[in-house]
Amino acid sequence: MIETGFDTELTLDDCARRMNYSPNYLTKVFRKETGVTFSDYLATHRLKMAKMWLVETDMKVAEIAEKLKYNTPANFIRYFRKMEGTTPGQYREQYWSK
Repeated sequence: MIETGFDTELTLDDCARRMNYSPNYLTKVFRKETGVTFSDYLATHRLKMAKMWLVETDMKVAEIAEKLKYNTPANFIRYFRKMEGTTPGQYREQYWSK
């Protein structure tokens, strides 16, 4: 569900409902199987997709932020910088300057 629904307002509750499990049960199973929380896994997958789009498309950073369901481009940029140590724009420039 994360692989196909990462660009929607996907929540653990939605996934649990679709799978006919309680959110508490799914939380425990998900963490046991992946070693991370649902929200961390989803954020990591979205970051992976953002990095791919930055180097494989000419989408603007704001478009990527919108597709990934960030409230504002600034929130996306802040998260990207925290995780990657660089802004999305700088990441793209570094990739293309290689």
